[in-house]
Formats: sequence, C-alpha cells, structure tokens
Amino acid sequence: MKKIIITGASDGLGKAIAKELKEYELILISRNEEKLKELSEELKCKYYICDLKDYSQIENIISQIDDVDILINNAGIWLAGDLEENTFEQISDCIDVNAKAPIYMTKAILPIMRKKQKGLIINVCSQSSFDNDAFSTVYNASKWAMRGFNRSIQQVLSKDNIKVTGFYPGFMQTNLFKKAGNDYDTSTGLEPEKVAKTIRFIIECEQDVIIPEIGIKDIENY
Repeated sequence: MKKIIITGASDGLGKAIAKELKEYELILISRNEEKLKELSEELKCKYYICDLKDYSQIENIISQIDDVDILINNAGIWLAGDLEENTFEQISDCIDVNAKAPIYMTKAILPIMRKKQKGLIINVCSQSSFDNDAFSTVYNASKWAMRGFNRSIQQVLSKDNIKVTGFYPGFMQTNLFKKAGNDYDTSTGLEPEKVAKTIRFIIECEQDVIIPEIGIKDIENY
C-alpha cells in the first residue's frame, strides 16, 4: 500500500484529498491540532503537528518516517491587498508557507525517495501561478515561485525515477480567504471533493506515465 504525506491536511482541499485517498496509508501534516486529530481518528491514520515555516520541525518529523511513496505539497495561505498595505510579517508568512515550505518538505523527503529510486511529488499550486493582478501581489508571487520550483526539479528528479506534477486548481469553496480575514463568497467555486479526484487520477496513473502539469477550472466561470 502506498504511503502518502499530505500537508495542509486539516482543512479545505487537503482534508478533501485525505478523505478521497482514505484507503492509502496516510500521514497528515498541519498546524491545527484539533482539526487534524479529529480527521486522523476518522480516517485511522497518522498525523503530525507542524509549523511548515520552521524547517527544523519538518526535519524532525521526516526523521520519524522511514518510508514514503508520495508527497503532496498542499499547504497554503492567502494574502490580498496592495503591497504597501501588507505588513512585513504577512509577506514573510505568505512566502514561507506557499513557496519555502514545499521546498523544505521536498528537500527533507528526497533521501527516502532517492534510496528507493521511486516516488511522486505533487505540488498543489494555483491558477494564480499564471496571474499578475495587483490585488494579491504577494500571493501571486509565492505561487509563481512554487511553479518555478516545480518545473526546476522535474528534470533533475526524473533521473532518480521520481515524478513531479504541478497541479493548478482554480477558485474553490474553501476557508482559504476567510482564514486570512477576507470573507469572499466562494459558493461559485470548485468543490474540493471534486478537485481531490484529480489528485487520485495523478496518483493512480501507471509508473511510466508522467504528468508535468495539470489544471482544473470551473467551466461555468471560465
């Protein structure tokens, strides 16, 4: 049975992915202990509390994991507003969680995958990885960085038989905005449960099938 790590698993898309893949051996990672514990009990899987901005916490967790087949870098936070209005702390948090954390996680897990000469890394980016609007400058920049990282490691890791897929979902019905203090109407967005099925598709492709990038949007709002 494949062993899968999911970051940002306590809520939103991460939670939907975990439920969609519940028959696998899951390792859930998030900083929300209450929600994560509840979900892990429901799915009967392991979990770790982690602030992904802290690479020492990531190293400590991965040191306790002896095997992994798939890493899903899903954790992310939202930041909107004019750059001048964003605080330095907000900017740092956004870049740390959205761009640096996937790099930290990948670096930490690579020795395991390289030893096995097999693995799959799915980087959940965003359609914002292609946008350049002024409303969410820092958020967009963080997602562009993630897309750049995703593309940069694809060719390198392919030599070790490790596949890397960039996943770019559109606007979704999650609490991403609300947790950042922006109470937007998300009722017209994609349902996380449906988006999670795309992750299943990527995972269940044959080993010799490589999907460098895949995106999904609500066709009614395209």
